Amino acid sequence: MNYLSSEKIKDAAEKFGTPMYIYDTDAFAARLSLIKKRLGRATLTFSMKANPFLTSVAVDHVERIEVCSFGEFEIVRDLKIPPEKLLISGVLKKRCDLHEIVDHCRDKALYTAESPAQIRFLQMEGEEYGLDLHVLLRLSSGNQFGMDRDTIYDVIRERSKYKNLYFEGLHFFSGTQKKNLKKTAREIKELDDLVSELSSYGYETSMIEYGTGFDVPVFTDQDEGPTEADSMEEFRALIDGMKYRGHFTVEMGRALAFSCGSYITSVMDLKKTGKINYCITDGGIHQIHYDGQFKGMYQPIMDVIRRGRAGADGVEDYTVCGSLCTVNDILAANFKTKPLTTGDILVFRNVGAYSLNEGMSTFLSHEMPAIVMYSEADGAKLARSMRESYRLNMADIVY
Repeated sequence: MNYLSSEKIKDAAEKFGTPMYIYDTDAFAARLSLIKKRLGRATLTFSMKANPFLTSVAVDHVERIEVCSFGEFEIVRDLKIPPEKLLISGVLKKRCDLHEIVDHCRDKALYTAESPAQIRFLQMEGEEYGLDLHVLLRLSSGNQFGMDRDTIYDVIRERSKYKNLYFEGLHFFSGTQKKNLKKTAREIKELDDLVSELSSYGYETSMIEYGTGFDVPVFTDQDEGPTEADSMEEFRALIDGMKYRGHFTVEMGRALAFSCGSYITSVMDLKKTGKINYCITDGGIHQIHYDGQFKGMYQPIMDVIRRGRAGADGVEDYTVCGSLCTVNDILAANFKTKPLTTGDILVFRNVGAYSLNEGMSTFLSHEMPAIVMYSEADGAKLARSMRESYRLNMADIVY
């Protein structure tokens, strides 16, 4: 991985303070271009829930932005992203929200339908506005998302009654953390078979949206896995080998954004309790989240930036903790490095996706980190200043 240099991170930390997230937008754009090239005939959709702050960069590199909530819709509307670049998705679409979304996006956006009720809502909106809305039917993999095959068969058989809907095809996403292509190969075949079965109803699928759920490396003993060059070549061959020859688009979030982001926190206190060296930082598990991490059992990919001091000789073993009043607030255990000094900066790599959103950001009413965007052209720019969270934990009315 080509990470943002320690010197640039140090400069940003000096300017904006810690804790902080910093996202290398040049690296993100390069990652998007690389994955697009490896996909071949398939196009690319960015799932903005992975990192909303990267949406304005992604929009120029992908076919669509996947929007999974009304809040995310408000973000893309504020960014003035054209409706034709949007895939309006999400397991729950409230009628009132959908009404406002259709009012804005009209028939330019692409909409997913997760249930028969959502199909009826979309039909009502299309009828009210006199529009033909473009819809993908979401196929369930056996969880709460989407509809089963029989329900999709029923919809296609009865599609003539939905006068204001044009069913483009299928949307499918079965889950995350796929470490190899075995499950992916089965899913691609199942989609191919379903397309063939739907053709028996005189229906020709014109589009498939496939969410990969590919795993990414966040710990030191992991390799890149499914998005590595050889695996992507195999994935491309799976798509090219389908009987279905229509439009195929791949939806990714984590696999696109993970490597462009770093979480920055400062060493605030050092102490030894018994035989354990504790490093206390101004961050914590409320601000950085790793799937599968528990009390620092796995070693994150980390760097140390020493603030103007050379590290002492030797190597120490640290348990790195945040500032929360819980024994679970362990960012890394058994972290081996030259002796740390108060003021040193710890850099956690590969946190461009989800860490920003999945941490318990309001727990204990600590501040929310600054967010900094970096590019060679513009340098480090503050996207969101450090914010106090305590007001979010205060009632509007005193009881």
